Amino acid sequence: MKTLIASLTLLVLVISVNAQYGVTTIQCCDKHYPKQLPIKKVVSYITASSRCHLKAHVFTTKANKTFCVNPDHDWVKIIVAKLNVKPTTAQPVM
Repeated sequence: MKTLIASLTLLVLVISVNAQYGVTTIQCCDKHYPKQLPIKKVVSYITASSRCHLKAHVFTTKANKTFCVNPDHDWVKIIVAKLNVKPTTAQPVM
């Protein structure tokens, strides 16, 4: 019985420490990339966390490089709109 209580106590301790100090997936940017990226090179993006001090999108290119960009720029909005369009699957004609 003592072993069970000790094991449960240890489990609760591990879970609570992990919840408090676990790995986070927040990505923040220090500055915006100053140049326009070619639309053909960008393959995906994420939006930086709202907890970050700088509002940004993080673009990933075909070369697997990441760039923080200003989401208020028109060229950024165009790329985001392109990436958000989901390809439609053609239905066979009968």
